[in-house]
Amino acid sequence: MLSSFKNGASEYLLKGNNKILLGDYKGAILEFTKAVMIDPDLPHPYTSRGAAKLEIRDYEGAISDCLKAIKLHIKAEIEEQKNSKDNQGKSSGINPIYGKLYSIIGTAKLLLGNINEGLLDLNSARLLGHTDSEDILKTYSR
Repeated sequence: MLSSFKNGASEYLLKGNNKILLGDYKGAILEFTKAVMIDPDLPHPYTSRGAAKLEIRDYEGAISDCLKAIKLHIKAEIEEQKNSKDNQGKSSGINPIYGKLYSIIGTAKLLLGNINEGLLDLNSARLLGHTDSEDILKTYSR
């Protein structure tokens, strides 16, 4: 799938992911930003950059990137459905990335002090199958 990205965006995504593995979140953000500059309609760099921003406590930036990723994922799914000739009666199901995105958003909102909104987003993540959000919800429901 990475090979279908435009003009080297996949190279920057790979570099960014490697930097995350090394704990270099600021370096990862830079690489993901380069991917965004190459292909601003690609949701993956926003998703990864949002996760990295959460790690460096840029909570508003994490929320913004994840919301952008959600919009782009929805746009891509709509386009895919429009372009699919054999789409009738088939459901693609829910993309599991939505659970991750809502988990990042919810965690960021909690850390910003927006408890109720954060818990709602984390519950959405849980309903979308993101099991890590269940642990956070249990912690806050005590």
